Formats: sequence, structure tokens, C-alpha cells
Amino acid sequence: MNLYDLVLQQYNQMLEKYPLEDDINEYLKYPKNEIIVHYPVRMDDNTVKMIKGYRVQHNNILGPFKGGIRFSDDIYLDEIKSLAFWMTIKCSLQNLPYGGAKGGIKINPQEHSLDELERISKGYASTMFKYIGENRDIPAPDLGTNSQVMDWMTDAYQKKANSHNNAVFTGKSIECGGSRGREQATGFGVVECVKLWAEKKNINLTGKTYIIQGFGNVGSHTAILLSQLGMICIGVADHTRCIKSEEGFNVYKLKEHCRQHRTLENYSFGETIESSEFFKQECFLIIPAAKELVICGDMGNNLNCSLIVEAANGPIDLEAENQILSKNIEIVPDILANSGGVVVSYYEWLQNKRSEYWKENIVLERLKDKMKDTFNDAYNKHLSDNISLRTACYKLAINNIEQIISKKRIF
Repeated sequence: MNLYDLVLQQYNQMLEKYPLEDDINEYLKYPKNEIIVHYPVRMDDNTVKMIKGYRVQHNNILGPFKGGIRFSDDIYLDEIKSLAFWMTIKCSLQNLPYGGAKGGIKINPQEHSLDELERISKGYASTMFKYIGENRDIPAPDLGTNSQVMDWMTDAYQKKANSHNNAVFTGKSIECGGSRGREQATGFGVVECVKLWAEKKNINLTGKTYIIQGFGNVGSHTAILLSQLGMICIGVADHTRCIKSEEGFNVYKLKEHCRQHRTLENYSFGETIESSEFFKQECFLIIPAAKELVICGDMGNNLNCSLIVEAANGPIDLEAENQILSKNIEIVPDILANSGGVVVSYYEWLQNKRSEYWKENIVLERLKDKMKDTFNDAYNKHLSDNISLRTACYKLAINNIEQIISKKRIF
């Protein structure tokens, strides 16, 4: 399935329940700008390679475009369009003064040296210079990128602009103007959703089991925070292998192994299982925290859990989602569950613009309050209108955008 098809299916599902005016519907379906660039980068062997970069700016009715930049050798334009659309919805849902965007560089980062990655990153920022800015489009890290990449891009932008402005990129290192709490923010938000859902159901999470697919920044922070609640990780997967353990994994050791080796490969503890069997494991909670479209088609019928929280973007297709919901398994959707990252990116942007540095406990407390308010609004809508949590989130987000379109009378 093309990822943009999933976006339109989810959007149309909301429209079936809450129709929009044709003009607004047409306005929201398409991105404002689709930017594709090619730029030269010298490799370590002194050859020159043309690098392909993307930036899709979906909508800026709420404020500057906002969204991450990913490194991946299999990205394509419709994937970036989809992620940009979800960023618009995510920012609106959280009442942030941002529109949605997403970017990507078509490389496999593991095939490049650190020096090459620096030149690729700085080349992208220089090439995209006229499209980004603190009040136009504010990029951030995403799949395959991190604070170091944002530091490099910030440096390239500042030199080209002859400025010391730190507010153009978020997700930077603390030393280069990043926010405390940003690194764990997405995982923190995911776990807050688990806790809030459990409170609604009056469920004690101690001793409950979970499996998690993806053990990068988001997955590892999520796992550690869940384990601090007394939950037990019995299954972990990444692109190299899937492993399980009935007694549970030490997630701190897992994180350290992945930090050193970048993957789960050669991790000595646990039993290796086929990827087709991973999501079939009986557990309380499933967290997809890697890539899109990993639970598709008939896979929904084979899940044995009570709750799914989407730490990744678009991990479940509509066919599987309908099967999951028919089994009374609830889904906390990506546009809510993984929005902690963009919330703290907003806090970082504010700190940069004000030349302030907030303490970590202040950042995380504000994030906790924001997640609680938005979760409660969505959950109440889900109950009152007898709709899925995803449709409830879409409705709340689109309603914010619809009101601003009406007030501004943009067409």
C-alpha cells in the first residue's frame, strides 16, 4: 500500500462521520509545497555524489511549517507527503502554532562515514536555505537523524544567513541550544498515553507485559519508562531480528547494546523468532515504534493484546485496524501518542526565541499536562460520539483548522 492512500483513508473515514465543506476538504487534501532537490557532496574517496533531498510543506494556516528530516534510502515523495499531512493534524490536535511539514534525504546513513554525513547534512540545509526559517519552516530530527545532524544543519544555516539564530532547527544538542527533555520527549508522551488509558480503565500496570517493535531513540526511551512503571518487556524487534523472553528483558542492557551496535543483532539474551510471529505474541500492550505499515491486512485478526499505542507514524493499515477494533482492542493513534516530540520541539523553539533555558523537570511537567489535556479531550470525544480514538483526534484537529479558515476567510 502507498502510505498516502492510508492518509486519505483515515481522513475519509472522519469525513463519513463529520462532512466538511467541499472547499475546506479540497484545501486540506493537498500539500502547499513539494520540494525536491539534488545537490553534490564529496565523498571520502574524493568522488562526488549527487544527493536527493525532499521537503514537503503541507499547510501553514496555524503557523510556520514544522516537521522532521529523516535519513532513509527507501523514502519516496508520497511517504513524505503523508508524514507532512500527519504533522498538520498532530500540531492542530495539540493546539500548537504550527503547520505540518516533513523532509528526507535519500541515503542509508550506515553506509556513510561521520564526515560524509556532516557534509550531506550541511549540504541539505544550505540547499533548502530559502525554504526554511524560524517563522517559515522549522525542521527537527526524525528516523535516522539526531541532535548531531541538527547541530550540523544549524551551523550551515547560520553561516549562510550570517546569523546566530538558533530557532530555525529543533532537536539540537543542549550545547547548541537544544531543550532539556527533548531526547526522551516522544517516548515520554507515548508512556503518558499508556498511563492515561490505564487510569480510564482502572487498570494497574504493574506486572503487565508488552512487546515493542523498534528500539531506537523512541523505542528505547519508551521501554525504560514502561519498565519503571513495573511493566515487563517480553518481546523486542528491529530490522535485523525479533526476540522474545517469557521472563522479560533488561531494557537498560538492551539500550546499551543498541547504542554500541545500532541493532539487536548478536544480543545474547532471548529467543529469536520469525518476524511473522512477533505481533502474535500474547501480551497486554503492543507498541509499534519503527516504520510505517507494519501491521497490515489479516494481521489484525492475530493480535492478542488489550491496547496498541502507535509510537511510530502510520504503523497499521485500515483493514487491520478494523479487525483490531472489532476484537475490542483499543488503539491510541500516532497523531496523539507520538506528539510529545513536537510539543517539546515547540518548547525548544520558544526557549531559543526568548534566549531562555528551562530545567528538565519544567519541560516534562508541561509536556505531561499537555498530553493529559489532549488525551482527555480525545477520549471524551471518542466516548460521547461512539467513534474510534483516531477519528476523535482527527475531528478535534480538523475543527481547529476549520475555525481558523472561517475566521481568516482565506478563500
